[in-house]
Amino acid sequence: MQKYLFTTLAFWGLMASTGKCQSIDTSVDVGGYRLHFHILKGQGMPILFEAGSGDDGSMFEIILKPIADITHATLITYGRSGFGKSELDTSNQDLNKHGIIHGMEGLETGLKKLGYNGNIMLIAASFGGFYATLYAARHPATVKAAVLIDANHVCWFTDAWVEDQMKERIRDSAITKNKDLAMYYQSLNLQNIVELLKKKPFPATIPVIDLVSENNFPDSVMAARWRSCHRQFAAAQPNRQGITAYGCGHVIFRDNPSLVINAIVKEYAGTLNKEQGYEIMKRFLSYSLEAANKKPLPPPTAPH
Repeated sequence: MQKYLFTTLAFWGLMASTGKCQSIDTSVDVGGYRLHFHILKGQGMPILFEAGSGDDGSMFEIILKPIADITHATLITYGRSGFGKSELDTSNQDLNKHGIIHGMEGLETGLKKLGYNGNIMLIAASFGGFYATLYAARHPATVKAAVLIDANHVCWFTDAWVEDQMKERIRDSAITKNKDLAMYYQSLNLQNIVELLKKKPFPATIPVIDLVSENNFPDSVMAARWRSCHRQFAAAQPNRQGITAYGCGHVIFRDNPSLVINAIVKEYAGTLNKEQGYEIMKRFLSYSLEAANKKPLPPPTAPH
């Protein structure tokens, strides 16, 4: 009876919180151009999401509501310059002025103007791993935890692979520039990004859960190097946990949203005091019950 009462109270506590988060869309001038931020307003330490290549914060939409309901934290997603609803900085066309440092300075300016330049937790997917690494390296005292979702680590980007990629990207640069200027700048800055992050590794003091997909590259050599690099990253520090997302492709939070939500909640709760962590875990229990009892999708209809 006591266990039943606890579960029921926790469930209704989670249901009562649903819909209370204030959703804010805002564009912030970060130095002659505007970055678009989508914020689910909550309490306590905020969580910043870094999207993958060519994408913006909307890619995380499927997992934002459960995370907000469980943690009650402020969730911040945004688009990098030229992606999503964010403006491209057109003040100059110097390739080096559109690299990761430029992007990071824009993000830092935006967060400061919004009042979120204090303690923070980072979530990053794919290419966003580069940005999360640089942000953490520049703010090791205020980044309290991170969850990396099949994120880019520089150990995968060998000199030979980057050299071959740059040849291809330079060869195709005219087409890319004409089609998508923001992607053109990102594409041709690959080597600069890798060389910079070799000198600015993810800080050893920040606890991390590093999720790696089971099914990523069709090329077996590249896939093995991807898994090896992630194992190397996780094994480098005792406060890092590496987890293989079995059955998942590169976008793990679409293939197994519960796994990603669980990881984020675990890391976030670990930054709190015992009482605060207990409240989150009560709400997490309710989410877990609901997630485990979702109605399966019907089988596909046979073609006529």
